[in-house]
Amino acid sequence: MPKEANTELGSGFLHNGPVNHPEALIKQARTSNPKDFIIVRATGSTVLETAQKAHAYRLINPILVGEKELIERDAKQINWSLKNIEIIDTSGEEEAITASVNRFKLGGVAGLLKGHLHTDVFMGGLVKKESGIRVGRRLVHVFVMIPPKGGRPLLISDAAINIAPDIDTRVEAALSMAQMCRKLGVERPKIAILSATESILPTMPSSAEAVKIASLAGQKDNNADFFGPLSFDLAISPKATAEKGVTNPVAGKADALVVPDIVSGNILFKSLVWCAGGLAAGLVIGGAVPIVLTSRSDPPEARLAAVALAALS
Repeated sequence: MPKEANTELGSGFLHNGPVNHPEALIKQARTSNPKDFIIVRATGSTVLETAQKAHAYRLINPILVGEKELIERDAKQINWSLKNIEIIDTSGEEEAITASVNRFKLGGVAGLLKGHLHTDVFMGGLVKKESGIRVGRRLVHVFVMIPPKGGRPLLISDAAINIAPDIDTRVEAALSMAQMCRKLGVERPKIAILSATESILPTMPSSAEAVKIASLAGQKDNNADFFGPLSFDLAISPKATAEKGVTNPVAGKADALVVPDIVSGNILFKSLVWCAGGLAAGLVIGGAVPIVLTSRSDPPEARLAAVALAALS
């Protein structure tokens, strides 16, 4: 009989190795003249350590919004001198997001980072028409997944914002990811539109929708390859495509994956993180500036990678 598993260690599929440091992405995003980024409610050591490292790596010039007394106290605890760092003193979450939007409207701000506040308050304040963040395009969330040993990233959308994205939203996601891939150095990105099959099945709407999404995206961007439907294995594995005899420009070589809904995207990215040791750099794009939407469970490396990605965008 097989040896009984130690349930205290969790599933045997969990990856327990070290988290990869996003050195290559940081090097690519580093600049001698970093742009201003607002950290909305920049309190707590985790938030401030991200801002401190991003500033030290010359990724961004942070503008800290939040309770000034707390910011200065927490910065002192991590030995960060706030000399020449702009601080906007506010009280509570709502005041922090309002002040951040007002500062954004003054101009010169290249991005926003979620600090110590609830996501609904953060995004709710940014998506209002009067904020000036929305510019006619759909906001989509993209995870840039960095393999544990480095190498070519894999992009996934939309795992955090749009619950059931329609065809137009997924077309926007495909186009946005193609553009981001080029910024990451991929000359001609390959974008897979995922379903559970590579065949068009009337009983599986996502399969027929994938064909339409790929066609519409291809009409708008002829410097990338779009194809769907593809199952996950056929999108990323040359071995799977060879065994099944699937031949198209994207199969087995995808740089980015458009998922049918938030559930499949959320499960996919978390599987790559928790089971394969991937590093997830998350970003909301499609607005006037990139938005870094972090989670409390994100490791410091993922937070820093997301800031680097925003600085590069």
